Amino acid sequence: MRLIHTSDLQIGKVFGFLDPEIAVLLQDARQAVVGTLGQLAIKHGASEILLAGDIYDKQQPSQVTLAKPIEAMRRYPKVTWHLLPGNHDCVRENGLWARLIRSKLPENVRLHLVPGAAEIPSQAAPPAYILPAPLKFISSADDLTSYMDREPTPEGAIRIGLAHGSIVGFGSEGDAANYIAPTRADQAGLAYLALGDWHRQIRINDRTWYSGTPEPDQFKRRPGDSGSICNGGAALLVDIAGPRAIPTVTPLVTGRYRWHQIARTLVEDSEVARLEDELRALEADPSQILLDLRVEGVLSLAGRKEFEERIASSIRAAFCGMRLDDSRLALEPTEADLDDIDRAGFVRVAADRLKALAADAAATEHARIAALALKRLYIEHLRQAGQK
Repeated sequence: MRLIHTSDLQIGKVFGFLDPEIAVLLQDARQAVVGTLGQLAIKHGASEILLAGDIYDKQQPSQVTLAKPIEAMRRYPKVTWHLLPGNHDCVRENGLWARLIRSKLPENVRLHLVPGAAEIPSQAAPPAYILPAPLKFISSADDLTSYMDREPTPEGAIRIGLAHGSIVGFGSEGDAANYIAPTRADQAGLAYLALGDWHRQIRINDRTWYSGTPEPDQFKRRPGDSGSICNGGAALLVDIAGPRAIPTVTPLVTGRYRWHQIARTLVEDSEVARLEDELRALEADPSQILLDLRVEGVLSLAGRKEFEERIASSIRAAFCGMRLDDSRLALEPTEADLDDIDRAGFVRVAADRLKALAADAAATEHARIAALALKRLYIEHLRQAGQK
């Protein structure tokens, strides 16, 4: 059989760290990716799509937010969608899953709200069963996949596990400590174990994979990271030839937006232009980029002005969104910079004093304020000179 494995759509997610107009675009993309998955299933001949938890971001979505992905799934009647509760959308009394049950679900949408083998209707042989491990709480101390070891299915059936949590020994990236034994697939005789919770694709072993999120939702930089990191949305196309055959797993690109993280050090003014060229070359369509940019180093006042124009202004406008950390980009005014402000008189005295304060490593806060004041003085001088 052939299926698509995905997870962590987190529909309804609020992107509070971005401007509201950008957040709306990202929310729309999370809704639209359901259609992308359906199109990929048709294109590749996959009859099943497994959503391994966190389809929704919170327990009480609006009725429209709740219904939109279901309506998108309805448009692909030849594909069966298998939905599993995760830690964001765990099973609760009178919660979102109860609301979905009360609604008129299309025949091609199946909810897996209780553990136990569920047959996948198919004319193909051998028969196939999904063994789901739905979360009833945000966090569970037990390995909810352990029942799979004992769950009976007909002899020769393809057994597919579906779970949401963290593999023991790999650390936790999810919000809940829902641990899953990394040996579960072998212990339970699973052909494939489809996992959700971690938002990047990870191969645990030949039969156990995290699909990652089909539409990125956060930057991935961690303490100590440097250089460039790109986070793009993807799903997994899984081919299973038989009950104990090793599945063939192929990543599929699904995301509309690409989340880039870049850290650079600038030590010469000329590097500002090179940085702009590098950023513009990231993607063919810059409007599909979200950028987390961290810049440190030293620039002259003229170089800092160029940085503001080329990077903080132009690049920010070209991209879908940008988060900029330039707190470690220091000013080192040249004599030419200071001469531009004033060659003599009280303004030059003030500029020299600010330069000295900005260079005082022992007075961190005073140095920061002095550097900002010197930059403001320089920019204001250029603005006044341009008006003459």
